[in-house]
Parts: sequence; C-alpha cells; structure tokens
Amino acid sequence: MKTFLLSMITILIFAGFLQSSMVFAEDGATLYVKLTCNTCHGNQGKGMIRTEDKAKYSLKRKALYKKLVKMGMPAPIVKKLRPLYRKKFRDESKYINAIKELIGENNTKKYKKLIIEISGRVYYKKGELIPGFENYPRHAGNKKIYLFAQMKDILESRRTNGNSEAMRGIKPFLDSNKVTDDDFRSIAEYLSNVKD
Repeated sequence: MKTFLLSMITILIFAGFLQSSMVFAEDGATLYVKLTCNTCHGNQGKGMIRTEDKAKYSLKRKALYKKLVKMGMPAPIVKKLRPLYRKKFRDESKYINAIKELIGENNTKKYKKLIIEISGRVYYKKGELIPGFENYPRHAGNKKIYLFAQMKDILESRRTNGNSEAMRGIKPFLDSNKVTDDDFRSIAEYLSNVKD
C-alpha cells in the first residue's frame, strides 16, 4: 500500500511538473497574447492603434450657424438646420442622415464638407497610434530570424536602447513560466506571417 501511495504521489508530482513546464507549448498567436506582447505591440504586432473613430458632431452654438452662412451656405438652408440645435452625434453617418432629412440630399452633398468642418470635432481616427506607444516597434511582417534575435538580445540585456527596459520587466514572468526559445521562435514565426 505504501509503495502504491508513493508511486501515485510521484506520478502526480511529475504530472504537475510536466504540465507547468508545458504551460506555453502552444501556437505563436496564442503565446503572443498569453505573454502579453499585445499590450505594447498591439493586435497581431501591428502597433497600438485605435480600433475605432471617436468624434462628436453638433450645431449646439449659434455662432456655428453664423459661420456656416459666412462660409457660403445660404441662410434659408442654414435655418432648416435649427432642429439640430443642442443635439450631439457620435457617428458621422447618423449626423449626415439627420442633416439630409432637414435640407435634402442635394444640399447635403453640396455642403457636407463645410458642415463637417465647422460642426465636427474628431478626437481620433481608426488606425491612428495611441499616444504613449509611438516608439514601440511594429513587428507584423518582419523576418522571423530578426524577431527572434531581438527578443533574445533584449531579454539577455545585449540590447538596451529604446523600450528594451519595458520588455525586460516581464522577464521574471517568463522565467517563472519556463518560457523557452522554442516559444520565442513560435511567436517570431507567427509575427513574420502577419500581413501589415
């Protein structure tokens, strides 16, 4: 009975060790996310870019109506926009549709650019880099040998320029999870095949 219990304990310990040492034995895309690479290098290594637009469109100030007239839009057409006073739109297409209902399709086409220029405020556009991440490299589409060498050089302190210190900050996490060179090769392979 003792032999059986010792054998079972040994098997369980070995199974636990084997499981913990193979935690990250997965494909490169999964590893990229599990190792939190995407938090600095963005989705698929394409950089930390905005995934949507953030804008505001409104004619909430009377001065904007005057500016439309001053910029060449006829006053009778501008007066038709009064129902939009104090309304806010986050989506440009919904804003333009509301304008179209008030002044018609032809006038909307004719004055759309002017109306958007005067009454729109774009905070950021889809695809723009997120502030603070401008200096982080984009890895999508780079050669896998280069990517692997960069990871190794940074983690082994052979490269110390740029944002290398940020990546070295996760080294204890990588070490505690027994991340191997094969895991880094897998990530490099994955990123090299991503189209930028």
